[in-house]
Amino acid sequence: MIKIQLQKVDIPPNGIHLALHIMLKDQLVRMVVDTGASRSVLDVDFFRSVFPEAELNQEQSDSAGVGGSGLESFTSWISSFQIEGFEVNDYEIALMDLTHVKESYAQIGEDAIYGVIGGDFLNQYEAMVDYSDFSLTLLD
Repeated sequence: MIKIQLQKVDIPPNGIHLALHIMLKDQLVRMVVDTGASRSVLDVDFFRSVFPEAELNQEQSDSAGVGGSGLESFTSWISSFQIEGFEVNDYEIALMDLTHVKESYAQIGEDAIYGVIGGDFLNQYEAMVDYSDFSLTLLD
């Protein structure tokens, strides 16, 4: 079990997001923790820049959510990534254009978001999000 400190991101006028960083191929990548997202997602262009040799598998239907609908989506595999020392291996990730999310964060003066930690990951690791101290607990 690991307890991860999340970053509270104020979203005007009265909202918040919770964010964290993953270590992906020696790069620190900021992602939003989204219990309402069914799957974990990375920005497809960012993924291609990190894994230019990776095979992308086009999804049968376009995706909805992450602030949009009818978005072309793909899947691929990440051999490993870490969240504060918690190692995840052989993980299938959804990929789509997250330009609108990155632009929204830029408009409020926040660092870019390159992905979403969604329900698939949160369920697999029996995650508990604690808003009292902005933490995420994962079981292995």
